[in-house]
Amino acid sequence: MDQQLLSETKKNTTHFSTDSCLQNKIQNKTTSIYQPIKDKSNKALLWSIVAYFIGFSLVVFFYSQTLIDLFSLSKFYVGFAVIGFLIPLRLYSKWFHVIKYEMIIINLIGIGPLLTGIFLLLNFIFSSNPKLVTYEIRGIEVKGMDVHLDLSPKISSENQKIKIVSDIDFSENAMSDSVEITTAHGLFGYIVIKNRSFIK
Repeated sequence: MDQQLLSETKKNTTHFSTDSCLQNKIQNKTTSIYQPIKDKSNKALLWSIVAYFIGFSLVVFFYSQTLIDLFSLSKFYVGFAVIGFLIPLRLYSKWFHVIKYEMIIINLIGIGPLLTGIFLLLNFIFSSNPKLVTYEIRGIEVKGMDVHLDLSPKISSENQKIKIVSDIDFSENAMSDSVEITTAHGLFGYIVIKNRSFIK
């Protein structure tokens, strides 16, 4: 009887030891395989905000120096924002761990403005065939922070930005009789204003 009891106890101890070792192996394997996913969505949104301010600054500066209307510029903005939507959501989730709504925000406030600003920047920098024209100043009209010059010869309707200068710039040259304006053909076909020189 004692021999049988001892045998069963030993058998149960061995079974318990085997189960315990198996559980430890499974736990160690699970722990070694599992890696917590780093949430990069906040970082992606932060970079989108940075891209927005960079892109917006470029757009504001080079829009005034480029003979392009606001409607055409908005089409480029929409086009560049749509480019980001062509990337599948699963790749956004893999790279940045973002959801659909965060992807929309990234494209609208990050990619769209930044690429639009870069577009205007490249169009301005890589311009060619500069052309210098001298205009006579026949009058001025103040509109907000800008001064609209009445020039001779007349400026065509699509080139109205040529005659717009800041009030600060004009106040320093208020006694000028004429202005020399240098324009050039931009990389993407839009004419840019390279320089203005007032002549007294």
